Amino acid sequence: MADGLGVVIVGAGAAGTAAARTLRDQGYDGPVTVVTAEAGPPYNRTTVSKGLLKGQFDVDAIVLPQAATPDVAWRPVDPAMALDLDSRRLTLTTGTQLRWDALIITTGAAPRALSGPVEPAARKHILNLHTAADAQRLRSLGGLAESAAPPRRVALLGGGIVALEVAGVLHAAGAEVTMVTRTQASMSRHLGSIVGAWVAERHRRHIRYLAGTTVAQATLGGDGLRLELTDAQVRDVDIAVLAHGAEPAVAWLADSGLPATDGIAVDSRFRVHATPGVYAAGDVARVQDSDGRRRASGHWTLAVEQGKHAARTALFDLGVAAAEPEPFEAQPTFTSDAYGTRLTVVGHPDAATSETVIDGDPATHAFTVAGQDANGVIVSVVGVGPALTALRQKEAIRRGELLEHTTAE
Repeated sequence: MADGLGVVIVGAGAAGTAAARTLRDQGYDGPVTVVTAEAGPPYNRTTVSKGLLKGQFDVDAIVLPQAATPDVAWRPVDPAMALDLDSRRLTLTTGTQLRWDALIITTGAAPRALSGPVEPAARKHILNLHTAADAQRLRSLGGLAESAAPPRRVALLGGGIVALEVAGVLHAAGAEVTMVTRTQASMSRHLGSIVGAWVAERHRRHIRYLAGTTVAQATLGGDGLRLELTDAQVRDVDIAVLAHGAEPAVAWLADSGLPATDGIAVDSRFRVHATPGVYAAGDVARVQDSDGRRRASGHWTLAVEQGKHAARTALFDLGVAAAEPEPFEAQPTFTSDAYGTRLTVVGHPDAATSETVIDGDPATHAFTVAGQDANGVIVSVVGVGPALTALRQKEAIRRGELLEHTTAE
């Protein structure tokens, strides 16, 4: 394979860096090129809304070990802009063209834009929080970087995981935080209705929580940003942070012929359908589950495993590996923080049709909730506080066991 065109990886996040390391670990000796939009080495993005935002460490402390993978050509600040599948040619923003034997797309997801009208002068007061540079900007404009800074008025536009974590950081730093979220219990889709209601109550205790509304218009006010909401409320703040979800980063594929309207559909080994030599993993990929639904990765550890699996599939297709990998099978597991209380999530709470408290009491800060599908099969567990009960259910979820059986053990 040393004389081949090599493998090109588009994206240097969790999936992309894991794919690059796996190629070398599995004995691939052809060229490996990783294309990324950011400057500097790849880093752990899960820290952006946590440790980086708090200022506990800087980006140098969270550089991924995969950045040291030998004989990998990293191309920072030169994102992909076009793809020609017929000639197997990738065009970068600088005009550089790369040809490939295998292409692994791991461009991840990008923050959704604000849907309501925004006055041009007001845009500088509306921040994203996706990269290390975004975290540093929010620290500066939010007063987190100055110990004697006056309290800042910050609006969080959205109520998902990122909004939850940022709310906790800003509140602890003394900011006046307002969360604007479209739904009444904004975390119910991510965590289930029981834990979602618990999180909503935590919000109400710590910040101004405006549920069931969204931004109708954003303009420049007398001393900051004025947000006019759809329920006729008006909030004057210093800055706003977009935190209402992300969408797959596929705009650069618009003229490629690769179907990627809502992510890139792949099979259970991360091959892009009807496109030989092309693979996708991580947040940009849509893998079909056993229930027929196509889901994004959404979580760091799962994206890492998907990137590894996609690389193994590519190696088999290139004739480097003798055995084809098994169909991918892994349960998403991630943790978050709600004003100092740890949340541990296993499986897919959005797939549950009913819930059962299997440990503790939702009136406290220590309980565990299992989600079941219509057949009583356990599909998710969310632990509030202690994580042990939730983590013990990973195998039960993987095997598709009935909840009665798992709680009897």
